[in-house]
Amino acid sequence: MKDYYGILGVDKNASPDEIKKAYRKLSKQFHPDVNPDGEEKFKEIAEAYDTLSSPDKKQKYDNPMSSMFGTGGPGGMGFEDFLSQMGFNGNPFEGQQRKPKAPEKIISIDVTPIESYLGSEKEINYRREIGCQPCNGTGGDRTTCTNCRGTGQIVQQVGNGLFTQVIRNVCPICQGKGTMLIKACFQCGGRSTVGEFKNLKINLNHGIDDGEYYRMENAGDFHNGNYGNLLIKVNMVKHPDWEKLGDDLIYINIVDFEGLQKESIEIPHPDGKISIKYPEVFDTSTPMRVKNKGFKREMIGDMYIKNTVRFKREKKEI
Repeated sequence: MKDYYGILGVDKNASPDEIKKAYRKLSKQFHPDVNPDGEEKFKEIAEAYDTLSSPDKKQKYDNPMSSMFGTGGPGGMGFEDFLSQMGFNGNPFEGQQRKPKAPEKIISIDVTPIESYLGSEKEINYRREIGCQPCNGTGGDRTTCTNCRGTGQIVQQVGNGLFTQVIRNVCPICQGKGTMLIKACFQCGGRSTVGEFKNLKINLNHGIDDGEYYRMENAGDFHNGNYGNLLIKVNMVKHPDWEKLGDDLIYINIVDFEGLQKESIEIPHPDGKISIKYPEVFDTSTPMRVKNKGFKREMIGDMYIKNTVRFKREKKEI
């Protein structure tokens, strides 16, 4: 398994902001537009950030063995299991069983470099599952599950004596609900949910980057009695004139021979036009730099102008 923390050069206890900052720095250093030999490294950096920036993916990466054990984790024995072997029935400090947390729903939105710079408002339309109203999200008339006796879990004891492990798994009959359906709801047909389309508006943060997330509490799907969160992943899309590279803003400038004869040129910018002088030696392989005209986040980025010369060849008569 790849060491994603090592790839980004951060500690395993690094905060989301520290992970994000490391990603920006490295992606800028190894981006193929800046470093032609850094394409493979750039892909590796993007893969590491995609995993560590997503709460669900990060949890699975940090605890790869968790799905092989019950709620007690590696070793099999949690606090309730310990109390059970000591003669207590359940957890005396908890009045009732907690509902399983609803999974997070992930959707993506396309964002252009200019929208990222301006902090534009984005309208999102997505489909989600909501609790069925006629049956209050139960799916219909239900009775206690005979397989797990209403606990929603199947407890398995492995080993003997001091080496005993108690493993808890979700009941396969009721899927952890603790009840079984005996008469389906006329509205949802026993599914407990119905679909709806929901509209949301979000204001983009200035400089939001590809792969970053917005979290909307309880805006996800209804599952086992509660709503999950909605994660909105940013997908930075290509633009014919603009690119975003870390905190730097890049403009693709198309120049013709007539334009090359001028001493200066006006370049568009989200904050207003910028007048710059052409260098004495015009080299399309070297972008022109305008300091402090990029994104303003933890660091102030620059603006780079990538010049491309285009002209129409005249046909000579023979």
